Amino acid sequence: MTNERIAAITAARHLLESNASVDSEQICSAIVCIGKPYDSEVIEALAAIVGKYLDHPDHVVRHQAVWFLGSWGHLPEYASRIRDAACMDSEVDNRAFAAKSLGSILKLTKDPSLTRNLLAFVEDERETVEVRSSAYSGLLYAWNRDEAFAFLLGDKAISEVDREFIMKLHGWVQGKMEMPPVNPSGGVLRSLFHAVRADLI
Repeated sequence: MTNERIAAITAARHLLESNASVDSEQICSAIVCIGKPYDSEVIEALAAIVGKYLDHPDHVVRHQAVWFLGSWGHLPEYASRIRDAACMDSEVDNRAFAAKSLGSILKLTKDPSLTRNLLAFVEDERETVEVRSSAYSGLLYAWNRDEAFAFLLGDKAISEVDREFIMKLHGWVQGKMEMPPVNPSGGVLRSLFHAVRADLI
């Protein structure tokens, strides 16, 4: 790591830890600064500092914190708080983004409990289409399914979910079936998902 990068991270950390009044744009810039380029050690070391911004009054800052901890950092220890954001954030776009970000964590963990959470979002007909579609795209992404991109962009409707895939996931989390196989040809999908993710921050 270069001296310039270390200095930038240090300055961003000091800003995020400051008790002084800092505007939302500065906060978001500081979060991106410590997140990019990707460095797992930096992300894990500073996650707790960013985590406090999940409850910030500005929805843009909350979005940025979810990005850092979930979509970009894919930190399992923050899955429950990101799930809470998907349930309770006042902004629909933030809730949808949080649901999608859970898929980035699930891709690494294949955690049955997290899978169950996303299935609940997908199947809750009282939930918004945006959140349901984003949760489904997260499930698809976690298993390298090619349709993840289409659901993320809204090119496919929530009525077009693969019921067989959903039932296999239910069977797995209930311990009745083996985990559905991961599509081995997910390289292009990963690139597309990351490109869309970058556009959303």
